[in-house]
Amino acid sequence: MADNFTISSSISEDIWHQQISPKAFEWWYFDALSDDGRNAIVVIFLVNFIFSPRYNNTNSTAQCPAIAFTYYRDGKPLYRAFNEFLPTNFEAKSETPFCKIGENEMSFTKAPYGSGYSLNINVLLHKNRRLKANLEWLIIEGDFFDNKTEKPVESHNWNLVAPRCDVTGKIEVFRRNGKQKDNIQFRGSGYHDHNFDSRSLEKIVSKWTWGRVHFADLTVVFYNYVEINSKTPIIKIFLVSNNELLQFDAFCEESETKRNIFGLKYRKQLTFTTDSGYKLSVNQNKIIDSSFFYLRFFSDFIFTLPDGKQYQMNGISEQLSPKSLGNRWLDWLVDMRIGKNGKGAFLP
Repeated sequence: MADNFTISSSISEDIWHQQISPKAFEWWYFDALSDDGRNAIVVIFLVNFIFSPRYNNTNSTAQCPAIAFTYYRDGKPLYRAFNEFLPTNFEAKSETPFCKIGENEMSFTKAPYGSGYSLNINVLLHKNRRLKANLEWLIIEGDFFDNKTEKPVESHNWNLVAPRCDVTGKIEVFRRNGKQKDNIQFRGSGYHDHNFDSRSLEKIVSKWTWGRVHFADLTVVFYNYVEINSKTPIIKIFLVSNNELLQFDAFCEESETKRNIFGLKYRKQLTFTTDSGYKLSVNQNKIIDSSFFYLRFFSDFIFTLPDGKQYQMNGISEQLSPKSLGNRWLDWLVDMRIGKNGKGAFLP
């Protein structure tokens, strides 16, 4: 593995790392797919909002905390919010998993029925509608290993905290006049990870694709990370089953180049293979979110064991190609999708 890339699966390391660099990035990521496969939730607590023009302004040294929340129904974003806040609205802990941004809070809790993460969400949507959610990621399998080795100052750190969770909760949406518009009860399978780096994202990452799929008795995660100045990608497959995490170096074959409506290239078909005989096929056939620099898909996953047994299911995959973040002419367009100063975004 590259010297500037570390992997862990640790609740104790799922903390705020208090990085000094103004261009450092760190986020806590949560997603879930409903039991019927129709609905999905993605929630991200960001110490620095990597898409914000304020973060990407080369002269800026201010922290840009933000919360990102999206609720998808039948492959389309039904409710989406990017809310950016002032540094004074950010609070996190370096001893235990906890982050509060505005009125949005994430914390790790222990209960008689198990341990997990409680998320309380309060965000402004387009047209100043308000979304509130109380959600729980109960850990089914996670917290597999620490990585206590001293990390290089300039390194990418990925914590696969809880790849398999049971997710439940309620989402409420209110009109501008305060009247309730929607009330959603959610139950499904979820995932949580944590990434941080002291370096500016668009200066180091060439392309970054990752995804996960939950089958009845196992979860499979892939990670394909390429830095600009590195000729060696980090390609991994993780298999979570029977409270055990197995990780494998993998080779990735990509085919059928496509473009989204913003011109961003992606490969529709990804095929990961390992020397031990595992194979993961990912068909990225349905874009559910996109921009000039990221894509999110509902993908068809086929996972094949060395003995030939196959699993097939829908899951989530993503691509981040941050080079365009350096284009200042995009700032005004990106900014119209960000809610700030107590107001919702101009565009949905």
